[in-house]
Formats: sequence, structure tokens, C-alpha cells
Amino acid sequence: MKITLPDEGICGIVIIPEGEYWVAPQLEAGQINLVGGGRDYPLKAVRRRQSAKCKTLNIAFSCGGGTTWSLVVQSPKHGEWAAFIEIKKARKNNK
Repeated sequence: MKITLPDEGICGIVIIPEGEYWVAPQLEAGQINLVGGGRDYPLKAVRRRQSAKCKTLNIAFSCGGGTTWSLVVQSPKHGEWAAFIEIKKARKNNK
């Protein structure tokens, strides 16, 4: 799945420039990679549920109505994992 960051984002200590990225789950390592612009951005993921109720890999990228966007990956084998990205543009607007 391809996602688009509207502005620069940060996840932990990883700074992600704005642009389009392919989502590459590395759930065995507890991370979700964003691939784009000739670079890989490894995002630390948190396990939400041990067993996801899905038969295929599902990826969702959504804004919860604030500065933080969530990237959720559901896998039948590895459960549900989430990484949270704080968008810079949204941080500026809230100050």
C-alpha cells in the first residue's frame, strides 16, 4: 500500500520528509518500514492485539483528529501492529 505524508513527520527519533511511501511491514522485528525517495524509514511498531481477525494483510493510515496519524497493520500470522507519526504542519497550527 502507498501512503502520502502531507508534511514532515516524526516517529520516535525518525524524521520522515513529506511525500509518498510504500509500507513494508517487518512485523517479526517489531517495525514498519516506509520506503520512498531512495531511503528506508524504520518505524517502531507497538503490538495492539495478538490475534487480528483478518484473512489477508490489511494496512490503514488515518488521522485521529489532531497532530498524530496512525499507521495500523493487521496480519493473520502476526496480529495487529501500530506506529504513530506526528505531522509537523499540524504541530505548527496547534501552537
